Amino acid sequence: MKNKKEMEAVKKKIEQYYYNEKVIAWNQKELERLTKRLQEIEQDRNSPLLPVSLDTDLQGVCYDRIGGRAGIAQSPMERNIEAIYSRLDRNYKETQQKILELKITIAKQEDERKKTEFYIHLLKEENRQLLQYKFQNKKSVTEIAFLLHLSKSTICRSFYETYKWLYKIMEYDGVFEKT
Repeated sequence: MKNKKEMEAVKKKIEQYYYNEKVIAWNQKELERLTKRLQEIEQDRNSPLLPVSLDTDLQGVCYDRIGGRAGIAQSPMERNIEAIYSRLDRNYKETQQKILELKITIAKQEDERKKTEFYIHLLKEENRQLLQYKFQNKKSVTEIAFLLHLSKSTICRSFYETYKWLYKIMEYDGVFEKT
């Protein structure tokens, strides 16, 4: 490796890979929650029963005035019902938009994750295990050395060689800008 900056770039890619793993799982759960919410709103919109209690201290019906849309006479109760359904429609559209944005985010994260996963897959099993201990399990070099019954210097050397190899292969594929 040429310098510390390149090593940090590889570390950042690997950290992002393991971070994206967690975030994708969380986003999938959020997507399920939003989808369930969308179904509930749809049921409320199509239900013959109102999903919200009506305002009961409304005035009596007075058709003397012309109100509402297009000169149609409307009672306060009708306006209240209309407001409930328009709020349901608005919530439905907002939830659809959130679901769309979340799906786009998940797709981007999965694409980024798959690129790095390919490079990590090319590593030896021992090196993949080292990366998993460090970045997924958040273990220190001392803890990893203790778990694997190796010296700290051997672990550090293994990390250095792994980062060096990953940088070379990623640079060759154009992941990093060539300097």
